[in-house]
Amino acid sequence: MSSRPCVGCGWCCLADPCVESHIRYGYRRRCPDLAWDEATGCYRCRLAEDPEHGERFRFLLGVGHGCCAPLNAWRDDVRNRDDPETTNDD
Repeated sequence: MSSRPCVGCGWCCLADPCVESHIRYGYRRRCPDLAWDEATGCYRCRLAEDPEHGERFRFLLGVGHGCCAPLNAWRDDVRNRDDPETTNDD
């Protein structure tokens, strides 16, 4: 199956936080570094955008290599799906 570009729907990060998130924050239901960006209308990974370590995280997370779930229905319905109970604002 060929990959399609990531649209920032958040499905992969909300459904199954990455290993890097688990290493930094332990096993949480939601990664604290996944953020909804109102300006662009999509989720952004703050790990990948970190000025100091972002390049390493982008490599480890495969950022830029396309969507890991191209048949996922969220791709056609990109919206803020944050649940206040799982947002980890602690």
